[in-house]
Amino acid sequence: MKNLALWLLLITTSAYAGSRDLVKYLPQYSYSVIGADLIPLRDNEVFVSMERKGQIWSYEDDSEIVNYFRILKIDPKKDVKTFVFSKYLNSYGSAGKLHVFELNQEIAPLLSRKSSTKYLGVALVRLEPDQDRYVVPLDSHTVAMGRLNEVKMALDLSRGKLPNMTQNLELKLMLQKLPDRAPVWGMAVPLSRRKAAATNAKQSTNAMLQAFQSYYFYGVPAKTNASSHFYGLAKDDKEAAVVTAFMIGTLAIAKFRANETLAEVLDQVDIQHNGNNVHVSAVLTKEMVDAFFDGSLGVN
Repeated sequence: MKNLALWLLLITTSAYAGSRDLVKYLPQYSYSVIGADLIPLRDNEVFVSMERKGQIWSYEDDSEIVNYFRILKIDPKKDVKTFVFSKYLNSYGSAGKLHVFELNQEIAPLLSRKSSTKYLGVALVRLEPDQDRYVVPLDSHTVAMGRLNEVKMALDLSRGKLPNMTQNLELKLMLQKLPDRAPVWGMAVPLSRRKAAATNAKQSTNAMLQAFQSYYFYGVPAKTNASSHFYGLAKDDKEAAVVTAFMIGTLAIAKFRANETLAEVLDQVDIQHNGNNVHVSAVLTKEMVDAFFDGSLGVN
């Protein structure tokens, strides 16, 4: 999910926090959550550029999400209003993924004439007969997408049968730190490599992100760029100093490889640590986004 996470870090605008209303549909033991409100982004130059170049949904799970859109005839450029994604562990210790979208149109017409099974009196719609790919309406405009057990969990959460993400103190505290003006955001409490392997959980393998016990990010844009912020909590001051030095070294290599225009943008990246907290701030532009996607930024 690294490219989508980058996009979420790159672009936010206006005061709009609808995606945070959707966290009630995410399970308590989520270990990675991202959300975005798309309507206020339509005038942002970075967003418009990425959308035009097909970079918005360009990440590891893109084929999965794009297939849902294709089958349901959803045009993400105009139909998706807001969303939240969660990677989580269920009560049995197995990993799952949940995608919740709020659309600009009613859900029911999109799901007509498709096979379904009832759960709690609600139709769980199977999109393809040979695939474990389901959709369940949570209200007239909100829909959960995932495997059968995943959408059943979303429905349980919508009925209050299971505790949601706000019952996770660590995630709740990070959520409360997000500014109201940041409609694009993300947070994570990374699993240990051993636990991720034991539960078959997918998470970032980026060495810098794995150095943190938890982290969150958001951005506040201008018309043509975005001022973005990343906050990571390391195990202790020593670990924070090491990861800060690693980040500074990576930035130096990227600036050495960059052309003059991109190097000037990278000069505005600021990396600091205070105790076991690391803060990265940057003014991000279309040039930086393009450099990331074509590999010339030198990071992944």
